[in-house]
Amino acid sequence: MFRPDPLSRTVRILLVAVAAAVCLAQLHLPDYAAKVIEQVGQVSASGGQGLQALFKDDAVRPQQTIVTGPDGYARFQVSDGSTFEVFPNSKVVFREHLGNFEDILNLTIGRVKVFIQHLNGLPNYNKVSSPTAVISVRGTIFDVTVEDDEGTTLVSVDEGLVGVQNTTAPGNAVFVNPGES
Repeated sequence: MFRPDPLSRTVRILLVAVAAAVCLAQLHLPDYAAKVIEQVGQVSASGGQGLQALFKDDAVRPQQTIVTGPDGYARFQVSDGSTFEVFPNSKVVFREHLGNFEDILNLTIGRVKVFIQHLNGLPNYNKVSSPTAVISVRGTIFDVTVEDDEGTTLVSVDEGLVGVQNTTAPGNAVFVNPGES
């Protein structure tokens, strides 16, 4: 007659419990991806096989580069409800630094527009960087344009306040108010 080994049964039960705990823990981890909520024209993201076309409802993971063609435009939404738009002929890295999720975008060339949500009235600190500037979000709606290969950066604020720090020259951040560039 076959009698199961009590140790084997205990190990199996523990393995099932650990697997269940890992699955439940995954449910509570924040999703740091950006979801495509609108897309027109040529929009791609870096993947294992080079650039892959993006379409509505696709996700872009941290450290992926988003590239738009001359007719490309996409709007993305992150887990806190904030959104950003990427305009034609742009190249931007989404959450370039894995350890710092305040760094939402690194714009290499082109234009993005960022809409930051303030949850429960609390500040939602995010940063957008370019080759020559770091834009610290103090407000909600702003544009960032990198105009050329030298990294010439233009920041325009529609709503709220942003701090702009020049990364190529020492000095304090300049605060840009609504209607200013």
